Amino acid sequence: MTFWRRWYKYWQQIRSQWSSDPLERCQWVKFPSVRQSRSDKPKDQLARTGEEAAAQYLISKGYTILHRNIRFPEGELDFVAQWEKTVIFIEVKTRKSGQFGQPYQSVSEQKQHRQAAMANRFISICRLWRIPVRFDVISIILPPGGIPQIEHIENAFQVRDIGTVRC
Repeated sequence: MTFWRRWYKYWQQIRSQWSSDPLERCQWVKFPSVRQSRSDKPKDQLARTGEEAAAQYLISKGYTILHRNIRFPEGELDFVAQWEKTVIFIEVKTRKSGQFGQPYQSVSEQKQHRQAAMANRFISICRLWRIPVRFDVISIILPPGGIPQIEHIENAFQVRDIGTVRC
């Protein structure tokens, strides 16, 4: 990376830290436990391929991806994205076929509780208390050698639907 690119990136970071827009500030928060799975298991490769397809889909729809694969003690947030002034926590589910049901059907109430707890922790870290929040699920059927079938369920569940969340 050239000197000027590094300088420009550093300048953007400094400028956004002093920005009045909390979502811009949040983009530069470093989460120490961010990790990309390097496993060669077929299940992990399918999940990575599905997440890449979901990322391309979100970008094509105009979403801004703030963070990916953030690990917390409760689990992992696949995507934290921004649409206008809303923070969206997105769970991505990928399967090879719909033989055993749609992928979104595997987002249980327990998983929703964990998502809400991780979202609560994320909001506290980034200080986004007054920003609207939404929970989405992206369901992907990825047949071998075929075109992925992507179904985006906006506002898949609400925190008030699953009770009070405490971290």
